[in-house]
Amino acid sequence: MTQLIRLLAKPSVTNAPPEPEDIRRNDLILIVWVAFVLFLGFGIQLRALNASRPVSLGEDLPTLSVPASWIGQRAGDLAFRVKNPQSASSFDAEISAFVRPLKEGETLVAARTAWGLRRSQSLDRYRELWAESVTVLDGQPAVLVTYAYVADPTRAAGAVAPPVVVQAQDLLFVLDGHLVVVTVAADAVEWEAEAPHFRLVFDSLNLKGGEE
Repeated sequence: MTQLIRLLAKPSVTNAPPEPEDIRRNDLILIVWVAFVLFLGFGIQLRALNASRPVSLGEDLPTLSVPASWIGQRAGDLAFRVKNPQSASSFDAEISAFVRPLKEGETLVAARTAWGLRRSQSLDRYRELWAESVTVLDGQPAVLVTYAYVADPTRAAGAVAPPVVVQAQDLLFVLDGHLVVVTVAADAVEWEAEAPHFRLVFDSLNLKGGEE
């Protein structure tokens, strides 16, 4: 019994404090592991942001890229509309396109003027912020209009929530006898967060010269 007590009281070699080089080695392993996990997470997030699917505007018109996870909505007179179901705002970020035949003798300048009037009549507190001359596709002239307006997305559902200031861009160009208007819109607070999604559609049109 005495021998057993002596053995139990003797410090175990496994309880000995680690040597400094062991501590440094363990710290290095931990740092490498954390860096690997962060890199893996960043890669997954980047792939999710870049994941896209094609949307055709029609025969002889370009095919656009939109975020793969975004959901299609009823479009009305639009060629298509997709919305981000994971938007942090009550106003879901969206991408849409409108296509119509050009009127006889209608130019891009005239179409852009008429479109601005339409926006001012249909959007609450519409305010054009700036407009830029840009190009799309293989150098086709286009206009990128940045604007803001006030939306109340929860009103139709009977919910009580503050209105939202929406920031949006209309990209207008003429192609094959048609006016094409591609629109991106988001809660102004979420604009920067949604910018990578909007860049997908602009990059698919080879937009040059503007600040998307």
